[in-house]
Amino acid sequence: MKLKINLVFICLFLLTISINGQVSVGPTHIGKQKKFPKDRLDKFKGTETIFVLSDIIDTATYKKLLSDSWDITPYKLISREDFNLLDYLDGNYSFANLEGYHKQKQMKSGAVVDYIYVYVNFFMLDSEGLKKDISKLDKSKKKYERKLNNAISSNRENIARVDLFPKDTFLATALTSETSVIMDSIYTRDVFYNYKSGFLKNYFQKVNNQIGTGEEYWMYDNDFLPELKKLANETLYIPNYHLIKYNPWKMKAKEDKDEFQDTFENYNYKFEFQDENEIDRRILNGEEFYYLRFVRVNSQKFIHIINSKTGEIIYRNYVAGMLSSYNMKARHVKDINSCIKKALKR
Repeated sequence: MKLKINLVFICLFLLTISINGQVSVGPTHIGKQKKFPKDRLDKFKGTETIFVLSDIIDTATYKKLLSDSWDITPYKLISREDFNLLDYLDGNYSFANLEGYHKQKQMKSGAVVDYIYVYVNFFMLDSEGLKKDISKLDKSKKKYERKLNNAISSNRENIARVDLFPKDTFLATALTSETSVIMDSIYTRDVFYNYKSGFLKNYFQKVNNQIGTGEEYWMYDNDFLPELKKLANETLYIPNYHLIKYNPWKMKAKEDKDEFQDTFENYNYKFEFQDENEIDRRILNGEEFYYLRFVRVNSQKFIHIINSKTGEIIYRNYVAGMLSSYNMKARHVKDINSCIKKALKR
């Protein structure tokens, strides 16, 4: 029996909501940064990581970006069609695949608000616990597959996750379609602004290098590295997808170049808009430059500046709250200015 359990899309009705960031390295993805549990880290380093990723990038490109970004474990790239999690229960494997969930929050007014989360998830399994739980299941029962997925979920050991930034067209699919349609979209269609080969290379570099330090990485801080001072003299590149303005009430997005350019005129240093495919090519070629990476996860916004060669996040600004804008504003640009100025004084 080959089950499609390599990814999960769960619909939940909850009265609370969790917050997720662009890159989170640690077992829980919440809380302050601390040392990664050594036993879990050692276990992970002893595994082979199975990558099960979207079909929109060809195998040769995946192999190149992984060879340039991932050395914390041996790894293997497997297509979604060929992957069956039940083939990897001996404890020697870790996994990186696409997953997601849909939450609904009931407001005091009685209105229901939808939240969509999709991400690249890095995890391991407690193989002994999972085998024990599976042994108790009856394959002849109608609820076998659901109970099997529950057993897998309860025996997961989280390592890291990279949150993806859905396009508005996908949001409509996620809210109205069956799980199988949603998952097919995630794996076969270009439905994320930040799912590009170069962007993935930098994301994987960050996860790989952060695990190497033995430190967790909590994404909800606002800080910067001394390296940020280089932007006083170097150009900040802005991928063109930042020109897309999202209207949360209509759940639609459209390009609004004039407004975003007006917003970024508040930036005190050199910047240049560039097609994300060109940025993608430059990252894969190993060029070193700095680029803006804006990701919105529902109403939370993550504004990062990335070193394209190392994948390091040299600036990060987490903007929370449903009452704040869904798009970048002048005040966010002014915060970058302020941090560059502070970096120059250090």
